[in-house]
Amino acid sequence: RGSLQDRSVNAAQMEGCMHGELDVVYGTLQDLERRENVKIDLLICCGDFQSVRNEEDLKSLNCPPNYRKMNSFHKYYSGDLIAPFPTIFIGGNHEASNYLWE
Repeated sequence: RGSLQDRSVNAAQMEGCMHGELDVVYGTLQDLERRENVKIDLLICCGDFQSVRNEEDLKSLNCPPNYRKMNSFHKYYSGDLIAPFPTIFIGGNHEASNYLWE
């Protein structure tokens, strides 16, 4: 076993609801890697991930209309941006269910 300071240690990061704000979460975790000199190998999101690709997904998002926002998931889905970590999510109660049914 190594310490968190040992970059050879595999580390998974757990995150609560991301609400489609992948840019914010990924940026925060990349800052953490630099500050703490650790390597994050996997991100697990437990809660509202909100994989909204387009306006149609936004309409199916299970939340009050005033909380519906595109946020940044669509940039990763389209390939405009690449996630810095493999990301697994377990959906919450505020998801774009039409996409998840596909």
